[in-house]
Amino acid sequence: MTIRMPGFGQRLRHLAVLGLLAAGLCSPGLQARPVDDVVDSGKLVVFAYSDYAPYSWKDDAGNAQGIDVEIGRRFGESLGVEVEFLIRGADENLDDDLRVNIWKGDIVYGKYADVMMHVPYDREVDARNELAVLTAPYFQEQMALLHNQSIHPTVETFGRFVTHPIAVEVDTAGDFFLSNAFRGQLLQSIRRGRTFQDAQQLYTSEEVGALMGARAQMEWVAHESPDIDSQIVQPPMPGIVRTGWPIGIAVKHDSRDLGYALGDVLTDMIDSGDMKDLYARYGVEWLPAELP
Repeated sequence: MTIRMPGFGQRLRHLAVLGLLAAGLCSPGLQARPVDDVVDSGKLVVFAYSDYAPYSWKDDAGNAQGIDVEIGRRFGESLGVEVEFLIRGADENLDDDLRVNIWKGDIVYGKYADVMMHVPYDREVDARNELAVLTAPYFQEQMALLHNQSIHPTVETFGRFVTHPIAVEVDTAGDFFLSNAFRGQLLQSIRRGRTFQDAQQLYTSEEVGALMGARAQMEWVAHESPDIDSQIVQPPMPGIVRTGWPIGIAVKHDSRDLGYALGDVLTDMIDSGDMKDLYARYGVEWLPAELP
């Protein structure tokens, strides 16, 4: 998943789901897998987003990598089970991601996970998705700007990019902000990547001198491109919906005990300092979740 703001136009879908429940037409995808069932099966299925470094991606050999993948492995170790990773791309919005990856499954195979990683912890999203539970915030995401100091020695406001190109992944919070900033004056300067890796390439090739996105991703790019004199800043972002949000996990509505158990693992990692060390290995500063 790239950082996308959760959609707010899902009322009709929500009513349809309630109708199905009232009629008793529950699909097999609604069956819970609480802790005992997971342990008895010997396997925990963990969903993580594809092409989402430093959090989750597949290497050239097809192996899952990243911060959230390592956390998922810790979940398996705690429960004493094997971990199967379900790695796939983001859907249109967070509501769709929860539907496809937690309580219903994809259209073709009906495949879904026991736990979904890197879920923006939002009370409105939690309230309107009654078949999923958002829980255990473990990190605070923020928006930030990465700039090449040989091209832009300093960046104090986004006004600088009225006349200079800036890269961003398409259809993300950063893209929405840049598109609307200064009454659209940045539109001609935006260079959109279809994926974050595409946007990253625009920056690392020095085709553009700035990249906007999640702070952790900016730190990752700087860490992976030491030859570029990069700096991460957070200029004023007037009009943006939010500049930061807590990140947690999601489980099925009737697998709350699994959520509690995995939440305990996250708490232990935070309290022991393991979480901070894990993020640092990817060049990212771990920030404690800030609940609204």
